[in-house]
Amino acid sequence: MTPMNVERRGSALLLTMNRPEAMNALSSALVLELLSAVEAAADRRDIRGIVITGAGDKAFSAGTDLKERRTLDEAGKAAQSRSLLTLSTAIRGNPKPVIAAIGGWCLGGGFELALACDLRIASEDARFAFPEMTLGAYPGSGGAATLPRIVGFARAKEIFFTARQLDAAEALRVGLVERLVGRPALIESALAWVAEMEATSPLALAALKRSMHEGMAMSVEEASELDQSIRRALDATADYQEGLRAYFEKRKPVFRGE
Repeated sequence: MTPMNVERRGSALLLTMNRPEAMNALSSALVLELLSAVEAAADRRDIRGIVITGAGDKAFSAGTDLKERRTLDEAGKAAQSRSLLTLSTAIRGNPKPVIAAIGGWCLGGGFELALACDLRIASEDARFAFPEMTLGAYPGSGGAATLPRIVGFARAKEIFFTARQLDAAEALRVGLVERLVGRPALIESALAWVAEMEATSPLALAALKRSMHEGMAMSVEEASELDQSIRRALDATADYQEGLRAYFEKRKPVFRGE
């Protein structure tokens, strides 16, 4: 059994973590396959979005593979955490929108993986937590940086400090996930979300994603200047000219990423 399944579904690339017997725990091999697939999708014009999910009915991902971690020395543990951080960085830097489709448990490193994605859709049985806080450590692959940016500083502290579980309803209420659906509809709903994005130019979407991510660490003035430089480059693209023509011709534009 391969640790990950890759499928082309319409304009989406569906990446399914395929370790249901281990609740899709993030082994080094699985993280490497995810990273390779995410990076390979970056330049493909036929792919408009990436959906990451987990196989089976128990978990999106139970987090870092602790059985593997037990066999590692200190340097190996650091490398394991660094590999997940590298994956998260690749997701944030990818020009394609990346959606986490979360069913069941979403724990630890799996939670951090979901936080790195642009958007999150969850089933009604989803559960979120950082059990590392009860193991003498804390999430070591970027969660301390990403969770406050999504749910707010004080709420992130409360989630970390108490190590409590969040159910799907609370996750939606605090903005941790953007959509909530029944479990049978999870994957199709995520794929439909990618299909909705076909109304936008892939170049414009990629530019906007870059502007938002890079601008977050800047002052409003600096971020606005960055945004201007990124946005102005779109004026010279064929997609922008097509969008204007389609507007005046009262039809849907056909964007080609050019």
